[in-house]
Amino acid sequence: MREQLLLVSLVVAGAAACAGRPVSTTLNQASMTSQYACDSHVVTREAGKVFASNDTRLALAFQDDAGDHFVTTPESPTAMHAIEYVMPSDARADAIERVYDTSKGNSRADWRVVDENVCVVRGGYTDAFGRFAAGSTMDAIAKDFGLGNRIEARKLIKEGMRATQVRFHREF
Repeated sequence: MREQLLLVSLVVAGAAACAGRPVSTTLNQASMTSQYACDSHVVTREAGKVFASNDTRLALAFQDDAGDHFVTTPESPTAMHAIEYVMPSDARADAIERVYDTSKGNSRADWRVVDENVCVVRGGYTDAFGRFAAGSTMDAIAKDFGLGNRIEARKLIKEGMRATQVRFHREF
């Protein structure tokens, strides 16, 4: 009996360890507002909706491990581009903006990426790293971001540095 109980416990523990993680964060993002600075405009994510600074509301196209994908479709038959924003489930991670050439067809499979930009989230990892690189102290970053202490600021800076290195090495 004891061996059977041990065997069942091991099977349950193994199944729990192999279970997939949720696609979205378990944090309540409905009440969160994030602003992302792209090249020449700002994108705001609020209550699960995304708005570009030109008052364009973007529709949620799909979700995957990278995050939520919001896409503008061509507004007219003569418009030959679409824009996609990949909003990560981590509220402190940067978003990705992709501009597509849609001249080959209406299907997303026909679209070709012509430009890709990083949109830096205010108060995020890259923002913290950028401020630190520009000379701000960890204490100042912790105060500006409303963090408990410099240890939390250090964690943000470290993750921002790691994310920047990953992007840097991806270019090669």
